[in-house]
Amino acid sequence: MINKIAIVFLFASSLFAAKIAIEDGTDNFLFFNKNNSKIYTYILLNSGESFKCNTVQIDSLEIYSRLVMNGINAENYQYEISINDEKRVLEKNAIKSKICKGVNGEVISRFNKFKTALLLPKNKIKVKNISEKRVIFKIKNDEIVKSNKKIDFIRFTPNFYGTEKTLFLNEKEFTYYSPKADKIKLTLQGPIVLKIVSRMLFEDNFINKDGYKFNIYDNRELFSEITEIAYKSNKAWIAENQKIPSTGDVNIIKLPKGIHHIEVENRAQNRDLMFRFYINKSSVEIEKQ
Repeated sequence: MINKIAIVFLFASSLFAAKIAIEDGTDNFLFFNKNNSKIYTYILLNSGESFKCNTVQIDSLEIYSRLVMNGINAENYQYEISINDEKRVLEKNAIKSKICKGVNGEVISRFNKFKTALLLPKNKIKVKNISEKRVIFKIKNDEIVKSNKKIDFIRFTPNFYGTEKTLFLNEKEFTYYSPKADKIKLTLQGPIVLKIVSRMLFEDNFINKDGYKFNIYDNRELFSEITEIAYKSNKAWIAENQKIPSTGDVNIIKLPKGIHHIEVENRAQNRDLMFRFYINKSSVEIEKQ
């Protein structure tokens, strides 16, 4: 999800206020990490776009960059960085991330890091995307607090689905929902963050790995196409079912203000899928106020 914002990072020291101030008008790009359930905020630059920032009392600078990929597993990208009157071009190799994905389903690369010393007390920085594809950036200093946040989720029950399935894992029970006519439907009030946990059901045979797909629609328009690799779980099992579930795959999407009629459609032929849904707890608290 893209928003116009101004970003200012501050921290206190005994003598000075160290600061990285990014100019107004930058676009935000949000993505989530499946391993820690955190959402990260980067700056999005389309081809030819740039952003500027000023630093005060910062002795080193780190720039994290990732490529927004188009289904390609690996490729190179370039960006240009200017520090005061010094300019240089950086070329980075983009490898598809296995754990991070945009909140709208975009495929992104692993991060690349560039670190440089800043010799002057005040510096003018400019970063320009000189690649043909979109690149996202995060600029920081070791002593500045990270803006990443972990979201508290609560379970959400869809209003249209096939059957409920009880999954047992680590002596706990989890309710999952199977599609009806290949679809599950939810109605949500935005702004809201929706977390989808999906699993494929394996036949009781020697196959331990397989692929599956599902689509997400928002108000009848295609929102995201999800492709996952399913691995047979060694710990989870389903009551009264000979099939074995895969390990859970997590996808998170962020929906803007308004009513959202969400449809999750199973696009995996001859494969049984089941889903569990969560919404961010803060959206419920806001609605009650």
